[in-house]
Amino acid sequence: MAQSKAPPFTLYEYRPSPFCVAVRIALNEIGTEFTPREVDLKKPRTAAFLKRSPFGGLPALVEHRPGGELAIFEITAILSFLSERFPESSLGFPDMQSRAEGGCWLSFINTGLVASVWSLLLERCVYQDEEKSEMVERRAMQNLEQQLGVLDKHLARRAFLSGAYSVADTLATPILDLFEMVEIDMGAYPRVRSWRDRLRDRPSYKGVWPYDEDIKS
Repeated sequence: MAQSKAPPFTLYEYRPSPFCVAVRIALNEIGTEFTPREVDLKKPRTAAFLKRSPFGGLPALVEHRPGGELAIFEITAILSFLSERFPESSLGFPDMQSRAEGGCWLSFINTGLVASVWSLLLERCVYQDEEKSEMVERRAMQNLEQQLGVLDKHLARRAFLSGAYSVADTLATPILDLFEMVEIDMGAYPRVRSWRDRLRDRPSYKGVWPYDEDIKS
């Protein structure tokens, strides 16, 4: 009896990480199979893993090719690789203009938006009272409100960040999910809220979190 062919990708991940969730969404958008490998954060990284992700970070994606492995680390590099590797999928860009615009928004999500949300998450959900800083929390909230205002205006005439769905929206999806953890009121940003709803309605979103009950609709 012939053996079934192994999936072409292996995803090294920590399931609760929003960055790992983003890669799962991307792989679902493409419709490719992959082998998940959960990495225990409490254990030292193996030498084999560090060859694939030199700094030990997650996620890391490996494509198994006839000539050997192709390993990609860092979330924006992984998403950009998948958009180029599968140009006919929803992650692909039809032209240079859309690729440039999508790349700009991908960079913003990974730097500006993530930084603001992560600061709030630490201050409101992670740090003990003696570790918290009202100034840091206030500054992070001000930054996030300014960013959401820009996003809300940007989404006035488009369904997704660069018009059509792109890898920028892929990364934004789990980051927007964190808003409920840090108790962000979306009432003042109706277009961002509608955008988040559209992202959650995509089939690629189903089952990507390991604890779906914590993600509110």
